[in-house]
Amino acid sequence: MADDDTGTILELYKTAVEMADRVSARRAGTNTFFLTVNTALAAVVGIVSSARKPPPNGALPTFDAFGLIVTAIAGMVLAFVWWMLLRYYRRLNSAKWDVITKLEKRLPAQPFTDEWITLHPEEPTTAPAIAKLSMWKRVTMRSKHREASVVEQVVPFVFMGIYFLLAVRVILQ
Repeated sequence: MADDDTGTILELYKTAVEMADRVSARRAGTNTFFLTVNTALAAVVGIVSSARKPPPNGALPTFDAFGLIVTAIAGMVLAFVWWMLLRYYRRLNSAKWDVITKLEKRLPAQPFTDEWITLHPEEPTTAPAIAKLSMWKRVTMRSKHREASVVEQVVPFVFMGIYFLLAVRVILQ
């Protein structure tokens, strides 16, 4: 490979790594937003729904059953959208890291491929092979390392469960 080719590939590699890092930063911002919104919504609904009757001074708002169910459905939709965005970012970053590992093969060193092999010694080393694994398989891999993007996908389901239980509680009362 000519030096000009190596320089060009190195510049493409740097750009690809920077773009993957930006996607990760956007994913982190998405997590922060949805975690804040869902935590606030769950707290408010929990406080409001726990009030059996309105206080005499009217300082605490109350919802009727319909309002609580609508709020629970809205919370489930928010949590589902959060989960879908996380899946989107995961697929996008998976494609970016696949490009990065292909570029690494044309460079004298492969730091990201080597890092993956160190963290996952008995597992696939390419993004397409990893993407074919089920979410459950990724979560339960024997490796002590867990991908943050796999673990973070559980949190929206926790909120969906909270909102579902709230709706069931309201319906059964």
